[in-house]
Amino acid sequence: MSSIVGLFASRGGAEAACRLLEQAGYDREAVRVLAPPSDALFSRPIPLLHRGESMLRTGLKWGVAGALLTEAPFVVLFFFLPVDSAIKVLMLVSAWKFGAAFGGWLGVMFGGERGLDQDAAEEYEQRLANGAWIVAADVRRRHRNSARGAMVESGASEARDIRGTLEPRRPFVLLPVKAKSRRPV
Repeated sequence: MSSIVGLFASRGGAEAACRLLEQAGYDREAVRVLAPPSDALFSRPIPLLHRGESMLRTGLKWGVAGALLTEAPFVVLFFFLPVDSAIKVLMLVSAWKFGAAFGGWLGVMFGGERGLDQDAAEEYEQRLANGAWIVAADVRRRHRNSARGAMVESGASEARDIRGTLEPRRPFVLLPVKAKSRRPV
């Protein structure tokens, strides 16, 4: 998956880009907005997820899951196979290692799709520290031009493709939903 990232000087431009992308059919989960820190002297920008961190986390999770999924059938077979107990133990000891290795490899492959390279993450963190608003849309290859056009039309100073996803290391709420005021009837 790739993302189109637009840099905006103000919140209004970022919100306009979000509206255009929503009108173009992108759901809210596919569009991320990152705001500069409220007080640039005392706040740091939101740290962005690096690709290596993502690969490590998913590799470990999938490795454990692969070990458990591979080992479970062999534990059942342990009781029903009519072979020597040394062979059964060898099978049990070997099976989880294969599952962990294969699951870990799959996790690393899927984890490489999330996050940014370290240089790109540092660049965007610096842009946030300098007061820029960033809008990122996860798009398919055939929709890149329309997403980039929506950002430029909304006033983006720069709109470019990046490999990976632009997401913070920890979850946060960025643009609070404004409560609609009701008129008394």
